[in-house]
Amino acid sequence: MDNFTCLLGSDKQGFYSDLPSMLLLLIIMRIFWRWPEQTRSHQIWAGIGLTVAVFLGALIKPNLIVLIPAAAIVALILHHQHLLKPLKLWLPMLLVVVGFGLSVPATRVIDAASHYTPKTEFAFPVSNWLLMGTNAKSHGMYAAHDVLAAIKLPDQAARQHHDLVLLKQRVKHLGGSGLIKLWFTKLGILLNVQGIQSWYNGGFRSAPAVYQKHVQTLAALTAISYTTATLTLWLTLILRLLTWQPEWRQARDTASMLAVVTALGYLACHTLLWETEARYGQIILPSLLFTLASIPKPVKAKAAVHRLVWRPAVLLGLTCISVLGLSHAVGAVHPQPLVVAAQRSQLSEKYHAKPERLRPNATMTENVTLNGPADYFSVQIHAHSVVAVTLTKLTSGQTYHLTDAGAVYRLHHPVESGRYQITVHNWRTTSQAVDVVRTAHYQLSASPLVINGTASHTASLIYTNLLHAHGRSING
Repeated sequence: MDNFTCLLGSDKQGFYSDLPSMLLLLIIMRIFWRWPEQTRSHQIWAGIGLTVAVFLGALIKPNLIVLIPAAAIVALILHHQHLLKPLKLWLPMLLVVVGFGLSVPATRVIDAASHYTPKTEFAFPVSNWLLMGTNAKSHGMYAAHDVLAAIKLPDQAARQHHDLVLLKQRVKHLGGSGLIKLWFTKLGILLNVQGIQSWYNGGFRSAPAVYQKHVQTLAALTAISYTTATLTLWLTLILRLLTWQPEWRQARDTASMLAVVTALGYLACHTLLWETEARYGQIILPSLLFTLASIPKPVKAKAAVHRLVWRPAVLLGLTCISVLGLSHAVGAVHPQPLVVAAQRSQLSEKYHAKPERLRPNATMTENVTLNGPADYFSVQIHAHSVVAVTLTKLTSGQTYHLTDAGAVYRLHHPVESGRYQITVHNWRTTSQAVDVVRTAHYQLSASPLVINGTASHTASLIYTNLLHAHGRSING
């Protein structure tokens, strides 16, 4: 699958950092949990591991800096309880600060070692993300309008001045009630997990045929099961926290409080300040699971009850059958467009990616496999470029001509399954711009991009192939 759509440039590749950040956060919490019980030699190794974990976390996910205020809050609680020194947790808390501090010079060293020069003229100031976080029209999410406005400004200083002026205007316009309403909206988005299937990918390079036959049921099943699991997790954790009486002398409870405060701080950051997306909330999942596992269950006196051994298995089976049936019904009633084949990774718009120049009479070709029927195909070319774009079935030679729709060329027509060739031909007397993605080593598409007979496995066109619900009667 095309799972890496964050940033793919000619000299630098960047991938989503959520999963390693979740793992590092779990490692950090575990070190705090085990710290007071360890011997001095073990604490030395744990301290090194903690510093490295925080250091790596700061490099790949700077907003993990919420660990610092979270650790400070827990330190104040322990100081008030006269337990900060006895538990010896002041040292790992200090190492958290050291880890973040080391990440600053390390970034410069890494850039120098890789001969990477940050282009500040393309950089967005922090204020831009704060500005998007107050955009009520986009519900505090990524706002293309704000990004396009920033791109037009000459440098970072001009962008920051523009952002701060507009930020004050938006806060004044929203007022107290408007801000509170926006914050609740952002929090709802942050905790919404229904769209998990589309968070980290732009679709399969070429979706398998068996998957396409059952995609609607699978998509509904994923949304329903993950939403149910998330609601169950939150409800169980909230009920557990309401009855929790922390025993501050226990390292387990201290680490649990650190996990809770870190999770709340992260939610507060994306709710009150930063722009938000549904997938951002998943980084606190390890903290929630850690807290749920470490807080003991409330002890309740129960009378002896005779339970039937087979009842749990029957209930589990009935639940699974019900969820599968519901998923199938939801998928049939509310079908979603299916990505049959796609390659949509590209450099973020703010970096002003330079298009490929296609000389007069030159041709680009790239093969793509459709394992099922489709009714829509698009190829991103470039704004104001005039070329001829065709889609040809290799086995029969049948050719479809895509029409110009601005920055993309599109085809709205039933297409059978099979192996096809995308052809971009410049019939003009002047060179034309074509959006091509090039990476250092990562192969985005299954087939290479061929330009005038020269193949490049690390270059690709940007294309999307869909099957809409009304086109499911097509059989290829």
